[in-house]
Amino acid sequence: MPGLDPGSVVSAALDGLALVLAWPNILYPIAGTLLAMCVAVLPGISGATLMAIVIPLTFHWDTLQILLLFGALVGGATFMGSTTAILFNIPGTGPNAATLLDGYPMARQGRARTALACSALSSALGSTVGVFLLILLIPAVVVLGPRMGPPEYLMLSLWGLVCIVTVIRASVVKGLVMAGFGLLISLVGLDPMTAETRYTLGTIYLQDGVGLIPVFVGVFAIAEIIDLLATGRRTVSGETDVAALGGTTAEGVRAVFRHFGVFLRSSLIGTGIGVVPGVGGTVAGFVAYGEAARVAGKDGRFGEGDIRGVIAPEAANDAKDGGSLLPALAFGVPASAGTALLLVALQIHGVTPGGDLMTNDLDLVFVLIWSLFISNWLSSLLGLSLVGPLARLSVVRVSRLVPPILALSVIGAFAYRGRVTDVWLAFGFGAAGYAARRYGWPRIPFIIAIVLGPLFEVNLGLSLRLHELGRIDLWTRPSILLVGVLIALSVAVPRLPRRRGERS
Repeated sequence: MPGLDPGSVVSAALDGLALVLAWPNILYPIAGTLLAMCVAVLPGISGATLMAIVIPLTFHWDTLQILLLFGALVGGATFMGSTTAILFNIPGTGPNAATLLDGYPMARQGRARTALACSALSSALGSTVGVFLLILLIPAVVVLGPRMGPPEYLMLSLWGLVCIVTVIRASVVKGLVMAGFGLLISLVGLDPMTAETRYTLGTIYLQDGVGLIPVFVGVFAIAEIIDLLATGRRTVSGETDVAALGGTTAEGVRAVFRHFGVFLRSSLIGTGIGVVPGVGGTVAGFVAYGEAARVAGKDGRFGEGDIRGVIAPEAANDAKDGGSLLPALAFGVPASAGTALLLVALQIHGVTPGGDLMTNDLDLVFVLIWSLFISNWLSSLLGLSLVGPLARLSVVRVSRLVPPILALSVIGAFAYRGRVTDVWLAFGFGAAGYAARRYGWPRIPFIIAIVLGPLFEVNLGLSLRLHELGRIDLWTRPSILLVGVLIALSVAVPRLPRRRGERS
């Protein structure tokens, strides 16, 4: 795109920041953040759901006001979704699903304060890395973005699937079997290449596939409710007095800097995945989680309360938010449900994504990015101030905690698509999740596979078809070779310490 040099990007960034901080413009991000934080506590009701509700109320607003509000609606929902994941094993949104894998075990160990504080700071700093990387990379992304195609998405999803091997801590066979079940579940519904139905049991309900939110709610939240009742555990943490809880806010803050390499690597992964249209924050969280587990190797206790398992997905989730705006605004290609609704709102107000917006109105693009950035920091700072009160929920007796958790689970499963059948689906996966936990079958490979399965299948079919037609040459695309090297390293590096030990 002509006229898009680094100097003009920096100038537009400063102009956009001045617009956001001007009075009374700053009130819109603040109000949007508070509203998103309140709604995000309800599982399944994401920033996209809130945006869909708000769009009809903003028909007569100015474009600037829309940008200020909608940037905040995305940012405010990200951190608060992690609080329910950590405290109750219920992902507030899809991208928070990876956080509960180690966040909730920390809460069960009485370290909820540490996990919450670590999540809050990782979110804020992750968004900082994402925003400033975007300021530097906007000129390059505008040029390289259109060259991203099915082969690149295929390799990205394959990288995430390879990471499954690194997060298996028990029987490798059991882990691979659970991953296979996850891939099979992801195949339910319409074939993306032929539109034929598969594994639907003759029902219309399953033609849309198995919803991720009901699966997450069932495998984790409802399964945990069953476990709490079956084991007779008094509270989530096992303690009845707040004074007996371990962990502190300061410990959570220090953990981010102690594992700064994990944080930085996850932020880079989140930003990179955010730029890729159609991938989304759930994939970013799980890829970052799997990479953190791979690097940790046998030294990690991922799935058992390793704080790096909180840092990685939270940093990636917030770093990806800024990146997801680029394909939407530069090419009109939504990277997620939230950016799809954002495009709808912009088009209603006469804003057309593309070259003119990214050159002549680049300051408006940065209004959206800065609103998102301020919202992330505001929600994280409020989260840090609420760590103590939130941690008290881990010492509430199970008899008082189960009814509201069960109600939240039902609301989350139903709100996803407005179907009662999704609630029954969640209960079915809840029973299966409890059985898997009781008999030592790992749930993490299942979840990663069911998330990445559709992305892998769609882009595998498209890549093979394009290759057959001679439209692409898989071996001449540098991005494919780069991700291929990363996959090879993901497989080879964990084996090196083992071989060195055998030699010694």
